Formats: sequence, C-alpha cells, structure tokens
Amino acid sequence: MDGDVETFHENGLWKNKIDGYRRASNTFKDRTTAVKTGRHMAKARRVAHRVRDELGSLVSHEDYRTHHKGVRVEPSS
Repeated sequence: MDGDVETFHENGLWKNKIDGYRRASNTFKDRTTAVKTGRHMAKARRVAHRVRDELGSLVSHEDYRTHHKGVRVEPSS
C-alpha cells in the first residue's frame, strides 16, 4: 500500500523504502539498524512495516495504522 515502509537487502546494503517512492529513504550496512529505523519511520507515519530477508522473503509485517479512536487495525491477509 502506498506509504508503507519496507526494509530489504540490495547490493550489499539494507535499505528502507516508502511504497510509492522510487528511491530508498536511507541505507545501512547492518540489518538491525535498518529494521529499527524502518520501524520508527512506520510508527511515525502510522503505516505498515514489512521486513524482507536477503533472498526477498517476507519475514515480518507490523501494521501501525490506527483508526480515529486510536485502536490498532489488524493486518490484512
């Protein structure tokens, strides 16, 4: 979905990219920092955060969207 954050590995670097944008927002040498930064970005934007491994497989998906009363929306399948 546009605006969601994805953390992935490409060309030897871990990257965070916002869906709908052409380029990565930031890059890191280590996965831990990239995932932590991606999570922070998603929480601040109130969107979902997907994390992929080096092979591109989805390893986690957290949804930080809320509706008007602040109740967390369950991830869609």
